[in-house]
Amino acid sequence: MQRFFFLLCTATVAGILTLPAQEKGASIAFDSTTRDFGRVSEGAVLKHIFKFANKGNATLEIIRVDSSCGCTSALLSKNKIAPGNSGEIEVVIATKDLPASELSKTVSVMSSDPRQPVVVLTLTAVVEPEFVISEPSIYFGNVPRGREVTKEILVTIPANKPFTLQEASSTDANVTVKLEPVAGSNGKQFKLIALQKADTAEGFHNGAIVIKTTSPVKPELRIPVRGLVLKGK
Repeated sequence: MQRFFFLLCTATVAGILTLPAQEKGASIAFDSTTRDFGRVSEGAVLKHIFKFANKGNATLEIIRVDSSCGCTSALLSKNKIAPGNSGEIEVVIATKDLPASELSKTVSVMSSDPRQPVVVLTLTAVVEPEFVISEPSIYFGNVPRGREVTKEILVTIPANKPFTLQEASSTDANVTVKLEPVAGSNGKQFKLIALQKADTAEGFHNGAIVIKTTSPVKPELRIPVRGLVLKGK
């Protein structure tokens, strides 16, 4: 009889140990806390839904969801999740006004889970530019009055982009610009030639070159222009 009781107790304990563990209190568990979008075009709107569940034995409350920047928004399906239930957070990233580069954004989720009150969700991507510019700006340098200065930059349209450049103009009356297609590039490369006039007044000058394009995402390219004209001999 004692042996039977011992075996029964042992089996009961073993059975309890094999039951799935349930955390005391609220417990937030995400399917995944990262999302890599890979390579995306400039201007793309990136969306992803992070799914999570309450693995605890008390109601989980989502206190706050904060994004790392204004280009990223997060929408919570509900802020109170009963034990065993699930929820979703939809994250949207607008890349239109972001520089073309490697992108990494985060969303911080604050909840009533005592073991991990803050969970950080991470989203990454490589934003490919609509147009590739060889130099981000033009600097004519420090030159004496009476001398012309010419600078050139190259604008390249990626092979998979069906856009073109139309015309270029300068916001600075002291600077003239020309836009010339590069021979043999099949309309995918343009040379921008900027000239600071010899009769430019002394002092610091700045402005911008504006290139009109057929891209709906980037209808204008603005290239800063600056220079310092010194007193001539």
